[in-house]
Amino acid sequence: MSQERVVFGARARHGAWSLALFALTLACASSNEPGGDACFPDADGVTGGSYTIDLTVEDDGFSKSVLNTQNDSTVTLTLTNAGTLPHGFELVCVDVTSEYPRLPAGCPPVTCFPDAATIGPLMPGESHAATFVTPATDNLIYPFKSSAPDDATVPGLNEGQWSLM
Repeated sequence: MSQERVVFGARARHGAWSLALFALTLACASSNEPGGDACFPDADGVTGGSYTIDLTVEDDGFSKSVLNTQNDSTVTLTLTNAGTLPHGFELVCVDVTSEYPRLPAGCPPVTCFPDAATIGPLMPGESHAATFVTPATDNLIYPFKSSAPDDATVPGLNEGQWSLM
C-alpha cells in the first residue's frame, strides 16, 4: 500500500507541474490586447503587414533618417551603397521599460531586431536585400547606423531611427 502512495504522489506532483507549465505557456502566448502578447501588449491594435524599404547610403549619411513600420511586420529592406567607401546597416537593441514600465516576471527588458536585419558592409555600387520580421514591441524607436567600423565617427551614418507603430 505504501508503494502505491509513493507512485500516486509522484504522478500527482508530475501532473501539478504539467498544469503549471501549461498555464505559464498559455499566459505567455495569450494576448491582453489585439495583436499583442503577455509581455508586450500592442498599443494601437494594429500589427503585421508587409513593407518594402529602399534605402541608399552615401559617405555622409542615409537617404532616410527615419523609417516607420508596424510591429510584427515583414520587411524587405534593400540597401544600396552610393558612396565611395564600404557602408552597411544595423539596428541597436533598446530598453523597453520606458514604454512597458511594469513588465511581467520573465519578460525581457531589452528588445532587438533579428540578426537578419543587419546588412554587412557593402562595397561602393553594391546592393543587398534583407527580409525579416520586426519585433513585437511597439511605440519604441530603434537607432540604426552603418555596420562598417570606419563609419562610427560619421554623424549621418549613426543617427537613424526606426519607429515601430
